Amino acid sequence: ELRRLADDRTAEAGPSDAQTLQYRYDAAHCLEQLGEAAAAVAEYRAVLPYYESSEPDRALQVRHRIGHLLLAVGDHTAAQQQFRSLLYDAERAYGPYHPLAAEVRRALERQQQFRMG
Repeated sequence: ELRRLADDRTAEAGPSDAQTLQYRYDAAHCLEQLGEAAAAVAEYRAVLPYYESSEPDRALQVRHRIGHLLLAVGDHTAAQQQFRSLLYDAERAYGPYHPLAAEVRRALERQQQFRMG
């Protein structure tokens, strides 16, 4: 249903419209909750370029979700790359002690322990 709304809104207002992006973000979140990680990653990746140019905070959140979803589908290498890039940008944007930076750092540490253990 959200995808249909997003498609209708895209046809009406364009792909960068705030409401279009919200529908697509919500669709990605629903897919994530339904356990459809690969589809959620695709949807998040589709909206990411628009958020990077207009809402950098939301872009960082989307990248965080993508990292966790990549882990869920078993793409540990891509997840590690995603988290490393995200950590760098989160620390630049918010500082090293911000909760997002701390969470991403922990995710990288857990992934490292998993690979070694």
